[in-house]
Amino acid sequence: MQVVPTLEDWLAALNEMSQLKTLILSNATPATSVHDPLISEPQRTVTLPSLTHFDIRASAKCCALALAHLVLPALMSLRVISESQSSDGDDVRLLIPYVARNVHGPQDTAPLQTIVFSEEAMHAEIVAWTVPDADVEIYDWFDLKKAAVSARLNFIVIPESRCQWYEGTESVVFDAILSRLPLGTISTFSAQNNTRLSKEVWLSHAPRLTMLKRALLVPTAVRAFRQMLEEDTPPDGLPRLPQLTKLVLSKVSLTAPRTYHLRDMLVKRKEHGAPLEALDLRTCIGTKRAFQLLSETVGNVQVPAKTLKAGRSAFFNWERRVGPFNEEEERTTDDEYDDGPGPWYASMGKGDKKEDENEFEDYDNDQYSDLYIDDL
Repeated sequence: MQVVPTLEDWLAALNEMSQLKTLILSNATPATSVHDPLISEPQRTVTLPSLTHFDIRASAKCCALALAHLVLPALMSLRVISESQSSDGDDVRLLIPYVARNVHGPQDTAPLQTIVFSEEAMHAEIVAWTVPDADVEIYDWFDLKKAAVSARLNFIVIPESRCQWYEGTESVVFDAILSRLPLGTISTFSAQNNTRLSKEVWLSHAPRLTMLKRALLVPTAVRAFRQMLEEDTPPDGLPRLPQLTKLVLSKVSLTAPRTYHLRDMLVKRKEHGAPLEALDLRTCIGTKRAFQLLSETVGNVQVPAKTLKAGRSAFFNWERRVGPFNEEEERTTDDEYDDGPGPWYASMGKGDKKEDENEFEDYDNDQYSDLYIDDL
């Protein structure tokens, strides 16, 4: 479709395509000034009654202008790639309400059930499906790209080449989209790549995540999530995320302090009356002692095939630091999960080179066989 100069001409052109089922717009939207603070409610809209798949790429404000003037009653798949021209992401927050209102409607036979957040430097992506566990085969960026083809929503935000985002803008985008999406039926949540959400963001949205059953967290997302679950129960007495039964940690280094912090959260969860039933640590790094300690709190723990040899590194030297466990000594400030695995293209993943065999030992399946469970 050719770029048209005015909104009226653009709408007239679309009005002649009322039978379209798929529409792809790449920088083919009506122009809008980057200085306009708001996009007012449109006086004229165009309804595309047959459109089921809509793919649009343009500046955030142009995407907002286009979506504000379109009524899409049959839409089943929305892909938006928006380029931000604002250092603090204000133009993206202007766009988000128009994205959210097209994510789920009466035409959808199932509600949103899976949501994935992926953050890299200067890149935020939100993918959502109407089926549970749609993220189980996502290990890297290529997997996410392939899985997003079947998603109900694929929302990608990047700064324009001339724009430099402030630090934390990606998190602002995640917070804003969570505020607008229907979260009451989400059963699976994944924080992938370098995703960061603050404890305050989790506390704000947890009341609507009442059906969340499984969460996957990369290192940069663990601490805030743990701190949220450690908070006292709300005044109504109901625990946060009451249906959460399985937690998957992706490539987290289980140092002794971090293991104790995680254990404390699991204990607190039991005290709140909503204990975790399964903990998946298969991609994590730690010693046998770390996995043993966690298995005492959660009955079903999945562990990696190989663990670090005790004493190999002071970073994992449990014997030197505790013997027997001195819990106060273990509660150090070594809980910074922000040293995560880095963007997917630079992290360990499927088909990676083997680690130095001398640093690892096989897990004793006979002694710790109770730690292995089938996938839930």
